[in-house]
Amino acid sequence: MSLQFVLRAPGLWVARCRGYAMNTGAVLVGTHAVLIDPALAPDEVGDIARFCAERGLRVESVVITHHHWDHVLGAGRFPEARVVTHQSYLAETALELAHTRTAAARYLASEGFPAGPLFEPGVPDVTVEDSLDLPVGASSLHLFHTPGHARDHLSVEGPAGAWLWAGDILSDLEIPFVSDRLSAFEETLASLAGMKIALLVPGHGTVTADPMDIAARIRDDRAYLAELHRRVVLVVAAGGTVQDAAAACADMVFRRPEANADAHAMNVEQAFVEFGGAPFSPSLGWSREL
Repeated sequence: MSLQFVLRAPGLWVARCRGYAMNTGAVLVGTHAVLIDPALAPDEVGDIARFCAERGLRVESVVITHHHWDHVLGAGRFPEARVVTHQSYLAETALELAHTRTAAARYLASEGFPAGPLFEPGVPDVTVEDSLDLPVGASSLHLFHTPGHARDHLSVEGPAGAWLWAGDILSDLEIPFVSDRLSAFEETLASLAGMKIALLVPGHGTVTADPMDIAARIRDDRAYLAELHRRVVLVVAAGGTVQDAAAACADMVFRRPEANADAHAMNVEQAFVEFGGAPFSPSLGWSREL
């Protein structure tokens, strides 16, 4: 098996995929299993299926935290399971279907997998609006809406608050990727700041149970978004262009600046559009894909 599952908390097994430092999870209670973002390459999804089969587990549900291509490819491997998403998942998937297909095909080709059929999004069996308690054996998981990175973004809280699967939030490798709305992302982080998080699992990056690390990720990401918000609003209020906004945000401090420079540039564009800046073309990415 290429995936190596590690028990991170009672019932929570986490494995890191080869690509994008992506985490994929399995929640096991007795003979019951719930998968979170089964990913990424076909052999890795096969490893997840074997991991469950070898333990005699029934995969009852697959939680897809959001519609971005790297999170959706594995659900179809478990046709017996209920697929659980946010209510807006299908609409968001439809909007970005061409991008999803292109990005997935490019990644799989880079991993040496032959071209297969075009990705077709599955229809969720269960959808979440604000929150939902999802049964797993004699226990349950708390799913709740955490928009900002994506309109349909969900996070998952373990039984008795034992852990938080944050989805594509609070990574130690990435800055906040605002492919939805900056204001929504700020509200999401403010809400998470009020939670007691014993173990944090980001969609991409390092799992941590260090309270100081968790607090620092929340603090740093909130500070980045607040400063981005402040600077872009000033540019828009002055009637500036998107180029002016980019210049105003050029000296902002954020983690791993070389790796995250493009994401920062797209965040500036998204904030400029969100706060009423004049239309512009072409965009780098987020605005085009919304």
